[in-house]
Amino acid sequence: MNPPYWAIAIRQQRQRQGLSQSQLAQASGLLNQTEVSRLERGLIHPTLGLGAAKLRALLQVLGWNLREFSEATGLELTFSESPVPEGARRMEARLRFVTFPVQAAVWAGQEGSASMEELASVPLEDLRKLGAQPENVVVFAVNGDCMVSEGVRAISQSIAPGDRVAVDTARMPRAGDVVVAWDGQNEVLLIKRYREEGEHIVFYPARRSLPPVVRHRDDPVKIIGPVVWRGGPFRG
Repeated sequence: MNPPYWAIAIRQQRQRQGLSQSQLAQASGLLNQTEVSRLERGLIHPTLGLGAAKLRALLQVLGWNLREFSEATGLELTFSESPVPEGARRMEARLRFVTFPVQAAVWAGQEGSASMEELASVPLEDLRKLGAQPENVVVFAVNGDCMVSEGVRAISQSIAPGDRVAVDTARMPRAGDVVVAWDGQNEVLLIKRYREEGEHIVFYPARRSLPPVVRHRDDPVKIIGPVVWRGGPFRG
């Protein structure tokens, strides 16, 4: 049985920080390695079974604030007054997912393919915040690491190998947006930052050591849409 989406997100964020489970537990000061392992397997719920103090210690080590944690895991956090110690708060989670088939693999420095039977679950709240309608969303798998910047490997917004990205096909991209596009010259789907420069369309990787992909406006290039969500793999 696969772990839930939020467990995968926690494991991937730990790995982006370059930490082992034992190192994360030690740095938190409150968790032990067994708890971290159970979290990443989905056996302990981070907001319902961990406790507020341990959750905050976990997020501090992972480099997440509550908003970033919610966006990355799909867990919508709310606070309500607890009847136990005065002033204490209890965190509750409400979660709704929309499930999409993974259409194909997008190129980020490494060729590959995705199973057409694979599913990805995207938090509905994330789509709502960004004004994306589920009927306009297409999900792709990411191959390669060109969208992980050398300078921000610990930042949750980096798009890492194995991530799934949701694209809003009804939205026009703006300069600087991360987009998925069809590059007809190489016959490949690519994921890069997008910008128009004169008669050219330029697709920039996040890693500055890699060259951009430059195409003329008349070249066979089709931008499918900007990325509105990214997360780890999840099989339904």
